[in-house]
Amino acid sequence: MKIVKKNSYKPEEHTAVVIPVFKGTPLVAVWQEFPELKFLNRDKKIKGAAGEAQACHSSQQQRLFLLVGAGHRDSLPDARKLACKIMTLLRENRVSKALVYFIPPGATSHGYLVNLVDYLYLNHYRFERYKTKKSKAVDRIQLVFKKPAALNNNDLKIREIIQRQVSLARDLINEIPARINPDSLVRIFSESAEKNHLQITVQRQHELEELGLNGLLAVGASSCCSPALLTLSHIPKNYTRTVALVGKGITFDSGGLNLKPGSSMDEMKSDMAGAAAILGVMNTVAELDLPIRVIGLAALAENMPGRRAYKPGDIITYANKKTVEIVNTDAEGRLILADALIMASRQKPNMIIELSTLTGAIVTALGDSMAGLMCRNKKLSAGLLQAAENCGELL
Repeated sequence: MKIVKKNSYKPEEHTAVVIPVFKGTPLVAVWQEFPELKFLNRDKKIKGAAGEAQACHSSQQQRLFLLVGAGHRDSLPDARKLACKIMTLLRENRVSKALVYFIPPGATSHGYLVNLVDYLYLNHYRFERYKTKKSKAVDRIQLVFKKPAALNNNDLKIREIIQRQVSLARDLINEIPARINPDSLVRIFSESAEKNHLQITVQRQHELEELGLNGLLAVGASSCCSPALLTLSHIPKNYTRTVALVGKGITFDSGGLNLKPGSSMDEMKSDMAGAAAILGVMNTVAELDLPIRVIGLAALAENMPGRRAYKPGDIITYANKKTVEIVNTDAEGRLILADALIMASRQKPNMIIELSTLTGAIVTALGDSMAGLMCRNKKLSAGLLQAAENCGELL
């Protein structure tokens, strides 16, 4: 899907017109722009609350009109609700090209418009690779502003880059486990690194043994695919700060010899979400050419039972000479992440941020719509919490 911004439009190019109605916006302004809508909203159903909607078909112009409640012009949650409602209505009405027409008075905040664009993309996403009958997709949305807007074309370019990589990460997470394993992810990471001019280091069985990365070696011992540690690097000129990102990449987690129950195993293909996020972030950093050095490490392994599997009671010695006793082989994430964190710390970064689907205890504590943040640096913690609030990713 493509989202563009223009100051004018051609009616024949769009099969639907979406008109956001903000709280306090007089509908007279809507009727002045679109006289055929005067008969709409006589019963005052649309008062501007986020999520409200009313539709009509114009026989004169042969297109669909959608009045959608947009809430407050500076409310980020309202922007996300508006995006969700718009995409739901467009999909239900099988619209391929839509116009979103902002009618004054009032100026909509930059944060509102950025969140609207982000969530239009997010709600557009579908993983339908294995569906026989695919849903009708929206191809193009044009944003039209009667007056100068806080959103510019560069903002749209940045949002498109970010959301393209979000979709890539989602595709990898949703892909079937028969196609996602350490071997295939090494290939995908290598191809992305070449395309986006990132440096990449691939460490497999022999290199891991030489480096003493024994957590990865233990967890991946019984898989048909050897484990891997991938390091992507973005190194701009004259950088002053270094950020290291570490992602968990268990491509399938059976639990090992401490086998998971069958009902808990069907979603374990997504235990590599941290590594998928690292790839998306590193591609975004490269495309935006950020002026900081960023290192992304993905620890990849498949946790399987078998005659070579590591066992409860085993003791692993790490590269930093720390030793760990295995009590349960289904606690494999922290074992591979320890290797990656050791390697990340050797790069002397200013900060390390680790992403992982690490433990069901987080879901027990926080539910399934919020991620847990553990951080001893108050400034970094505050920054991450603020970033999460700005984009609607709850921490």
